[in-house]
Amino acid sequence: MVKSLMYATRALVVALLLAGCGAGVVASAQQSQGQPAPPKKKKLPPGAKGFAQFADRDASDKLVTGGATRGQCATYEELLECAVGQAGLTPPNLTTAAEFLMQAAKLKPNMFRPQYNLGQIYESQGKYKEAAAAYKRAVTLKIDETMGETQVNVMSAYFNLANVYAMMNQHAQAVAALQEVIRRLPEPYQTPHYNLGLSQAALGKQQEAINSFKEAIKIKPDYWEAHYNLGVAYSKLEDYPQAIEAFKKTLELKPDDAQARYNLGLAYYFMDNAAALAAEVQALQKTRPELAQELAKLSGK
Repeated sequence: MVKSLMYATRALVVALLLAGCGAGVVASAQQSQGQPAPPKKKKLPPGAKGFAQFADRDASDKLVTGGATRGQCATYEELLECAVGQAGLTPPNLTTAAEFLMQAAKLKPNMFRPQYNLGQIYESQGKYKEAAAAYKRAVTLKIDETMGETQVNVMSAYFNLANVYAMMNQHAQAVAALQEVIRRLPEPYQTPHYNLGLSQAALGKQQEAINSFKEAIKIKPDYWEAHYNLGVAYSKLEDYPQAIEAFKKTLELKPDDAQARYNLGLAYYFMDNAAALAAEVQALQKTRPELAQELAKLSGK
């Protein structure tokens, strides 16, 4: 789950404080001239939960698939086949598979596939630093068309690299890798745009995230996760009318999504729509009574 980044430099804090002082002066001047003061920004009461966080990323397949291991593993091609065989076992013997791939890489250090498959194995083992290094190297190497490798495999390596960076909370690098995927797409595909939005949101770039989620929805209109995350991003910008529309669409596509319903009720709270908030409390009581209780606190019931 992507979490919001809440760090700020001292200079930014000072700037915000100064901006706050300036806003007070403007408000005082307006009051002295007989103009009404701007309404105070609505806040949640102490102890209340905020908007639920972003939905999870889409991930590609991580395990190498294949058949049985041959009796001899000596040539480059045999080593690749032996690695596939080890990874295809139940349970997979990924350590031995990785050893075969490293031997293959020594025989042909300029070839794409050993590094790519190593990246897949390391990623499946949670060795994200090693996986990133393997994928980064793979995208610089030659594909072997005689073995069925294509530029789609290179694009997949960039996609997996982005996922690994995201798992390490290195979202700026994930953004760069996903932009490379999108640049290489032979036709529109929603998932890279969706994951790009998640990394942009993690970097605090909510408007960019909104644009990416919208692009994913344009390609796949029933992509409920993208609608949900679009609502969360709008909530982060305090654009509650747009957030409401996004959460409503999420519930059209996935009526049992309790988090979307809770977020919808929370947006109604910020819009001072007590009746709509009460309706969401009632709907949640059937599926997630604990979330209904949280929303009920906001309605004073």
